[in-house]
Amino acid sequence: MTQLPQQAAIDPDDRRKHLDYIQAVVTRMSAASSAAKGWLLPVVTATYGYSLTKKVTSVALLGVGAVLLFGFLDANYLRQEKAYRRLYDAVARRTHEIPLFSLDPSHADDPAPPAATLLQKVWLRVHRWFPNRTVWLSWSVAPFYGALVIVGCLIATLAQ
Repeated sequence: MTQLPQQAAIDPDDRRKHLDYIQAVVTRMSAASSAAKGWLLPVVTATYGYSLTKKVTSVALLGVGAVLLFGFLDANYLRQEKAYRRLYDAVARRTHEIPLFSLDPSHADDPAPPAATLLQKVWLRVHRWFPNRTVWLSWSVAPFYGALVIVGCLIATLAQ
């Protein structure tokens, strides 16, 4: 039985560069989240304003749909940002064996037990793509998008 050679110590400059790469991804996710909110506001203003002035309920509901779509997009950005923050922490603290310059956030997660059934495999795959409850209830998602959905529903009822 042969032994695997021990991995050489990682140069501190390489670790810093790796952390810079991860931080750049986190910054891009944050900028994308801000851009989603920035694009949503004119869409909501136009749809809700048109619905109020022309008394068209369907346009207000279209605006509510846009809010839900942008909310999902923003929550997904936040979910990914949190995953990259976990990767950053794992690289900085050296808590996991993470390949040098890896930008795969799953390397920072604890290994999950293998799914036994097809249903569990499907659930894990779906769960990976949909933001979890803590993301939806965060201060940057729930109050912002929730308020816009409530306003849209009120406008839809007033437009009748």
